[in-house]
Amino acid sequence: MKYCPKCGQETSETDNFCRHCGYNLSKERSSLSASEEAIKTVIIQRVNAIKLRDDQVLRRLIDGERYTKFDDWPPFERQGLEAIDREADALKVLRDYGYEVSDWRIDLYDDAALASFIIYYYGRIRDLDFKVRSRVTVFLVKREEGWRIVNEHWSRFPREDEAIKARHGALFL
Repeated sequence: MKYCPKCGQETSETDNFCRHCGYNLSKERSSLSASEEAIKTVIIQRVNAIKLRDDQVLRRLIDGERYTKFDDWPPFERQGLEAIDREADALKVLRDYGYEVSDWRIDLYDDAALASFIIYYYGRIRDLDFKVRSRVTVFLVKREEGWRIVNEHWSRFPREDEAIKARHGALFL
């Protein structure tokens, strides 16, 4: 099963463009190696699992023994498998979730890979509407069953008003 690397919608092997967002899939396919394509598919499945509110997909895509995560939602400390448990709990109250992914980079190192991208995601948790733009780095290892996520680091871009203050010295973090 293939997914659009921009919007996460399911696509066919024969589609040249995503039927949902118009993304040029043929250009994408011609520029990626088989390993890069597999890595990108794992990451899109991971993000799409949020949209589908399917924590079992999340659990299948990670290396359960070594998984760690720095999240762009509290708590901001490094987490292990409890990050997946927290995310599974949040999925129960998540509504109207959508996302767009851009600025992909995948670096292969034999049976390991480092992928980075920018994600804009939005939705509603309980009574809170959110719109977030984050940079994400994912470390993956190749196992017998395929590529698995070992570490995720999600980091929000500052809101525009915070960025302006930071540039002018009014905010120091």
